[in-house]
Amino acid sequence: MDYTGIDFRPFRFPVNRPLTDEEKAARYQKKQSRNAPPMDFLSVIKCNSTYMDLVDRWYPIKGFNVWFGSAVILASIFLSVVNVRAFFHVIGKEELWISWLVLIFFLLVGLGLGWAGWWVVRTEVGRWTHYPMRINRKTRQVHVFRQNGTVLMVPWDDLYLVRGESKNFFAGTTHDLRAHVLDKDGITVLESFSLGYATLLGNALSVDKFWAFLQPYMEAPDGVERTIRHLQESGYLAPLDGRKEGWRWSITQSFLWTVHWPWLQFLGSPFLGLNAVGRMFAMWTSKQPEWPEEVEQANKIDADDPYVLTWRDNRELGWWDFHWPLLCTVLGVSIAVTAICWPVFLTVKRFF
Repeated sequence: MDYTGIDFRPFRFPVNRPLTDEEKAARYQKKQSRNAPPMDFLSVIKCNSTYMDLVDRWYPIKGFNVWFGSAVILASIFLSVVNVRAFFHVIGKEELWISWLVLIFFLLVGLGLGWAGWWVVRTEVGRWTHYPMRINRKTRQVHVFRQNGTVLMVPWDDLYLVRGESKNFFAGTTHDLRAHVLDKDGITVLESFSLGYATLLGNALSVDKFWAFLQPYMEAPDGVERTIRHLQESGYLAPLDGRKEGWRWSITQSFLWTVHWPWLQFLGSPFLGLNAVGRMFAMWTSKQPEWPEEVEQANKIDADDPYVLTWRDNRELGWWDFHWPLLCTVLGVSIAVTAICWPVFLTVKRFF
């Protein structure tokens, strides 16, 4: 839904430009915390005394573009088939040139829709399962796995952190903790990425909550202990360390942002269920990112580190975390498929 920053025009973050007045006003000072309850928004993959791995801003919503783009492709195919059938149905009853003109016009429309749908699907399919970021507390370096497979390494203290804002038709206004890499002049933005994303139901205050979670890890003397304690209380880390996300988590993650409203999950099951299926397909067709050897060598964990936390330490998925979303997925996909197939059946019955 919110694919701001994805490496496809026109969604890319604007670069090679000066900082705006809004960004200067919304800056986060690294030595200053915020008076907000800390929240991690299920964005952590791994945490220890040396570094913490985070997911990218598109990971929580992955799957939407797969099913939405596929629906557009199916609509284009259906439109093209009906158009061809209608052409042979009316040929001879109208002027021949008018029939051909209508046929060519709607075939071009169908082709354009099909291309647009495939373009949307390709933002998630056949790429990377996620784009991890690693912040090292000891070396104070930040490693970012770019969308083209290369890795950005930048000092934590050199990042210009702001509350980012994005707007689009589907998600409305969303916010993130955005990191800018600046030129030597301290003003020109060379590269941007999101260190944290406040989910679809988040707001500007949500970024403060994420900063209240992230900032102590890098700045506070007891930051590691506080971060580990918070993650243990939240119960879940993204199951991506050394593996791809499994189908169970694809369902859980798709429904997670509405976990406090089971009735909303039920009502939205056709969309959330399709998202879960699309997410499974995206994960299955995408590659698992791996840090280069030089990054791994620069991020060695102490053998006796008492603060090591991964998805293997997650608590068991409960009824409202997985089983209820699973039922909603089955129900929702059934409703969605029926809603799509029924008008197609009626149309085919009429024309063929």
